[in-house]
Formats: sequence, structure tokens, C-alpha cells
Amino acid sequence: MRTLVISDLHLGGRGGRDVLRRPAALEALLDALDDVDRLVLLGDVVELLEGRTAGALADSLPTLRRLGEAMAGREVVVVPGNHDHLLIRAWLRRRRTDEQPLGAATRVPRDATAPLAELTTALRPKGGRIRVHYPGTWLGPHVYAHHGHYLDTRLTSTPIQKLLQRANASSTDELGPADAYELARAPSVAAASLVIRDLPDGFEEGVERLGGLARALGKSVLGRDGVQTAAAQARNERIAAVGSVWLDRRLERAGLASLLRVVDDLGVLPRAHHVLFGHVHRLGPLTREEALGPWHPDEDGPWLWNSGSWVYEPLLVKSTDTDSPYWPGGALLLQDDRTPQVLRLLRDVPLSALQPPPALDGGDPA
Repeated sequence: MRTLVISDLHLGGRGGRDVLRRPAALEALLDALDDVDRLVLLGDVVELLEGRTAGALADSLPTLRRLGEAMAGREVVVVPGNHDHLLIRAWLRRRRTDEQPLGAATRVPRDATAPLAELTTALRPKGGRIRVHYPGTWLGPHVYAHHGHYLDTRLTSTPIQKLLQRANASSTDELGPADAYELARAPSVAAASLVIRDLPDGFEEGVERLGGLARALGKSVLGRDGVQTAAAQARNERIAAVGSVWLDRRLERAGLASLLRVVDDLGVLPRAHHVLFGHVHRLGPLTREEALGPWHPDEDGPWLWNSGSWVYEPLLVKSTDTDSPYWPGGALLLQDDRTPQVLRLLRDVPLSALQPPPALDGGDPA
């Protein structure tokens, strides 16, 4: 079986940085789907943290329908991440209320929530099938995939340690490692309604929308959205040269090790020989040195692979640097249980073909 894994589409995000809504990017992905049996969307499919849930879903549906049509007779797998966590949040809340532990690859009903039902209806391939798993999924006997957002909790040293100790010591299995990560998601207030059940259902969403609006405003102020002046572009190019290096070092020194601890906590080791993730928007490994170094630090441990993103971030990548690991259009190709292959599906697509049309300049309407 041939499987294509992509993540971090962030469809419907403000500013039009989600490149898959551009014809050139979509056609490149559709071409790549011609000879695959399964498409995996590994988190952050839709941008639901910027205060425009209904608008983001509506904007994403045409693209999602095209993907579903292209996968006719085959399979689509969805694994939510942190930016589209709203798709399964109410379902998670019900499971917690019923004291049902969350496993490493729990099956989620396609209609578990109204937003998820809308998304899966658009994506469902004719004559094929669609599955939803959370927080991760097995793509083969020894291949595990997770969006990767749990590593944030490890990096920020939140109460995850105490929660994991409680999970491991529990004799009733009321709380498992995945539940512990959900309860400790950073910021911790984002998971408050899973613990404090008397809070209104909209509390958590309101908190995240405020945070998303703040992020969107900051991006606009920095000139990341819309048409940039020459001065703004030059400034962003200087920032990108430094920012990408800093993120690479942060990932190699702490991020990859944190992910290894996460999958160990989730109980997928030593079964998993390959662990696929997204979240950090950094395609890799891209060189033999990376593959044999920080992305595979223990010869007896798993290989780590990141699917990159489908978002153009001018503060991370220069406008002409299509070889950057942060250039949009990353993907991972699996064939049965073999070593994943790293793909750059938009390497030959210029930035001009990935930018939003004039109607979206300055940001999408709220």
C-alpha cells in the first residue's frame, strides 16, 4: 500500500498563507495522489484558532472536496492536531465524563461533532472510506503517526510529569498517558473544560479564539499578510535567515527528544520503527547527516520524520528559497512498512503562484 502523508494545511487561515487554496499547489498535490492508495491528513487541516470557525470551515470545503474526489475508491485518514482540535473537543469531553481512557490511536466516529461531520463529508471519497483517529494512528505494523503537538507540553515543563505519574500509577485505568497530555496541553487553560466540567461549553473555544486573534493581529502588524512593501520584505528576509536556523537548533536540541518521550509515554515503543509527525512545519530529515543524527539518536530507537507544511511563512523562509525545509508543500510517502520517502511537491512552484489573489490581500474577512 502506498500512503501519502501531509499535515499543517491550515486551510481558511487569515491572510491567505494556506497555499493549498492556490490552483498551482492544489494541482501539484492532486497529481501526487494519482498513484497512492491512502491519503493521511496529519493534523491542522483547518485553521480553527483565529476566531472564525465557520468561515474557516466554509473556505476549506472546496479544497477538501477536491481531495475527496481525487481519492475516489481509496482511503482518507484524518488525525486532528492542535489548530483543529475543536473538531474532536466535545467528543473528548464526553469520553472524559464517561471515564473512557484515550488510547494512542483511538478511533473517532466521523460524526463525533458537527464540525468534524462537515469536514469528513467533504473529504469522503466516493466508493472509498474515511477514518478519523486521535491522537495518532498506525499506518503499518511499525509506523506510527501523530500530529506532534504533545511535544509542546514536554518543552514547557507543565504539570505533565505529575499527570503521567498518576496515569502510570492508576489501577483503574481511568486516566491514560494520552488523557494526561490532553489535560496538560499548553496553555493549560485550553483544556480546562475537560477538567472543570461545570464551565460552559464555549469557555475553551472563547479562550483559544482570543489567542488566535492576537496571533493574527501580530502577523498583520509584522507585515506577514497581504502585499508587502519592499522594506517589509527585506526585513522579513533578514528575520527568516535567523529564525529558521534558531528553530532548527531548537528542534534538534529539544524538540525531537521531546517527541521521543511523548511516543514512549503513549506506549508505541518499541513497536514503532518509524514515527511521523507534523506541527513544527519543518520537513525532514533532508540529509543523511540529519537522518543518522538528531532524527535517529538511538540506533535501537525509532526514526523520526516530519511532513512539513502547506503554509508560506515569510518570517521562516526567504521568498526564493524553495530548498528550505520550511518551504510549503512537504509530504511523506510510505510504501508498506518501508522507510518513508521525503517529498517536496512545491519545490518548482514560485512564490508568486502560492500567494493569495488580490481579493484576499490584507487578510480574509472575519
